[in-house]
Amino acid sequence: MTPEAGRRSVYFSFQGLLMAVLLLLALFEPKGHPSPASFWAMTAGLAASLVLLQVLPETVLARWWFQAALFLGDAAAATLVLMLTRTQVDLYLIYLLIVFGSALTRSPQQRFAVAGITIALYLISGWHGPSGWPTQPQFWLRALFLAVTSALMAVLSRDSREAQDEQRRRYEDRLVQVGRLATLGRVAGEVAHRIKGPLTTISVDAEVLAHRFARDASTLKELNEIRDEVERCKGILKDLLDLGRIEEMAVVKFDLRRVVRAAVASLETRARRRRVRVTSSGLGPARRARGDETLVQEAIAALLTNALEAVRDGGHVRVEAATVGGRHRVRISDDGAGISPDDLERIFEPFFTTKKDGTGLGLSAALRIAAKHGGSVEADSPGLGRGASFTLTIPAA
Repeated sequence: MTPEAGRRSVYFSFQGLLMAVLLLLALFEPKGHPSPASFWAMTAGLAASLVLLQVLPETVLARWWFQAALFLGDAAAATLVLMLTRTQVDLYLIYLLIVFGSALTRSPQQRFAVAGITIALYLISGWHGPSGWPTQPQFWLRALFLAVTSALMAVLSRDSREAQDEQRRRYEDRLVQVGRLATLGRVAGEVAHRIKGPLTTISVDAEVLAHRFARDASTLKELNEIRDEVERCKGILKDLLDLGRIEEMAVVKFDLRRVVRAAVASLETRARRRRVRVTSSGLGPARRARGDETLVQEAIAALLTNALEAVRDGGHVRVEAATVGGRHRVRISDDGAGISPDDLERIFEPFFTTKKDGTGLGLSAALRIAAKHGGSVEADSPGLGRGASFTLTIPAA
């Protein structure tokens, strides 16, 4: 659903509820009833607003002037009903409802304008000919309450808007990163294929020379170093090829618990060797997902590997699984080196790493796999030396 389509449904629901309240007030208010002509004219006007909300283009619904006109029209309609029914200040809650509805507008200026005119109309509704303004303090306290509520709604709406903008920005950044990964992956894969041949030749020649100079300890040591570096380059090439490959996903339904357990088990030996404690939680109830089980396990293993490389010997890595709002989350936290705020923005870029021997491709691969499953990977860290956490999210089946 687009934001405009969502806005249409919200406006329509708000307008329909307000219409029902005003019509019921006109029909059942014991202090006075409008004439049949006035009642049907009011009904036609309110119904026309519902029709407009359904037929107007979505671009019009997003305009500031339409949003302001909608709520000011509601305030005017409420004032008219109160005056026609000769209702006193008891039903000022209708104006309060309109003030709350003004939070749907886009900018604080619009919200304050709508709220200000609504409060003015409320004051007008309290005017009764020769007697003038009401003398009861409740009337003025309610007007003050409307003003305070308007200010509060403006603050809350601003905070909500900022949170939505931040979430949208992060989502767009992830899309850009995934696009870069796809482009870079194709180039890296081609380069890796071309380099793989010469590296194999170097490795074979080093092996031959090692047999020829088996009795020369100095030469043999240097040849072994060459072979070790060749193996390291092959490992980097494998990561490059993984970055560039286009997996054909074997889409099946699987239990995410089994995938998490398998990923943890694949790194148990390495964790035991460094005395790193790995604890798991949330693996009790079944967590059904749909996708490629092997790829998801690779992504979780990549995040676990990153955590193991970040902690010192004797550290602690926590794996937590949960399901929130139809989406599975696997959160991997560590008490390791942490990530600086500047690096946190670049942590998923290919080849970017803060580790001495890292390639900077593991997190990129995890993000790519999550994106292929309609999910994402989010990173968070309080700062350097305070650990970090990575959360992989995929839809539940």
